Amino acid sequence: MEQQDRIMDGDLQTLGLQSILKMLALSGKTGKLFVSSGPETLSISLRKGQIVGLHEDGVPQPDILGMLCLINKLDPPRAQMVRELSQGDMQMALAMLVERGWMSAAEMQRRLEFAVTQSISHALRWVNGRFAFHRQLLPMESKLQPLDVDSMLLEALRQADEWEEIAREGVTHLTRTTVARWQPEVSDDVRRLGLNQESIEVLCLANGELTLQAVSLVLMMPEARVAALLARLLELHLIEVVDTALETELQQDLSNIIIKCQYTLAQQRQTSQPDQHLLGLITTLAECINNLLIHHGSYARHLRGRGHIPSMEIVRYLERRFLPHLQMLAKQQFPILETATFHYGQLDCNDILTLHKLVKGEQLEEFYWEAVQGLVAFLRMIFTELLRDEVGNSHTGRQLTVAWKIFLSEIDHEVQQYQVYRAHRNAQMARGHDQSASPSIGIVQNWNGSSEPPNGDFWSHERRRSM
Repeated sequence: MEQQDRIMDGDLQTLGLQSILKMLALSGKTGKLFVSSGPETLSISLRKGQIVGLHEDGVPQPDILGMLCLINKLDPPRAQMVRELSQGDMQMALAMLVERGWMSAAEMQRRLEFAVTQSISHALRWVNGRFAFHRQLLPMESKLQPLDVDSMLLEALRQADEWEEIAREGVTHLTRTTVARWQPEVSDDVRRLGLNQESIEVLCLANGELTLQAVSLVLMMPEARVAALLARLLELHLIEVVDTALETELQQDLSNIIIKCQYTLAQQRQTSQPDQHLLGLITTLAECINNLLIHHGSYARHLRGRGHIPSMEIVRYLERRFLPHLQMLAKQQFPILETATFHYGQLDCNDILTLHKLVKGEQLEEFYWEAVQGLVAFLRMIFTELLRDEVGNSHTGRQLTVAWKIFLSEIDHEVQQYQVYRAHRNAQMARGHDQSASPSIGIVQNWNGSSEPPNGDFWSHERRRSM
């Protein structure tokens, strides 16, 4: 920017934003005002003393189209079409909605005015910072109709006063970047909670993705009012504030566990003998279960925010939470799991892994097969409980669920391949085929008894290459 184009600059402690805007409005200035405080920067475009545009640097534009869908003001297919065309530009997206008759021009203007007022209200509370006005900079293009500075300031100051009021009431832990989500145990039927309409609207938008600022923007409700409603929902234990740093760390740890388990599963595919293949699956499943237990010992909701926790307390928590599931599976479906125990918060399958010392042949294979089925069921239970407790029905939870389903599909594929092998072997036995030499798990004998794989081989091309 040319130095000579800057006609005014200074410190916010010397001249506040309110006074700066009034001076520019009274003198009918055209140009761009930059205001910064710490990492935040606001640029306000003026034409003849009226506000015609505003941009907050470093603040991602909220997905206004997605939020309009959440409050039933827009259909998802229409939102997706406009999203692709507008490429993340909120003003362009609103203009396209107006062009297609899906929003009135008056509503678009109200939304744009509200966004400007909300941003300036936030900046009015800055105590430290700098400002500079450049007269030759052309105002940014905007769909916003010019705003009278005095009228806008009146509303912005009112909103700023509301923040001061709720701060006096003790709501100091919520900011415009706060993200909230439903508690996992909350029922989906909010009509039974006795909440007013505003509270229900805010609760429905507490999805673990939207900031307080974004909720305010879509509802056109002052940020301080949204904060007060969130505080009330927190008191009712209907929502929780998302710790974004913890959530990122948690997500990375679980992602690493899934990748590690996928690698272990791929490694055990090198064997083709049925009993060894099943033993490899048991080892993989037990390792994955124990990795999830270690993870949950660090990130369980019950254990958060308590500083250092003795290891035995974590062990007791894990066993209290998951041992009943294991015992239920052993009692109702998979008796072999009675030999599995918890030892210092970890699943101990040693008795299953050493069964070959006591049992041989088909009986050993049957025990291994039952153990695989039981451990798969237990693994699913653990992950479902773990995810529900740690992140609930959130964006992070949905992302992790997708990755987890991919891993489970690989486990299911291994199980299904073995089931095909068993079915084929049992069919051969029923037809009186010589079973003196059991086929390998990778090459299933065909119906005429030759050793060539039938059409086909019930295992993948990758498995055949590994034989």
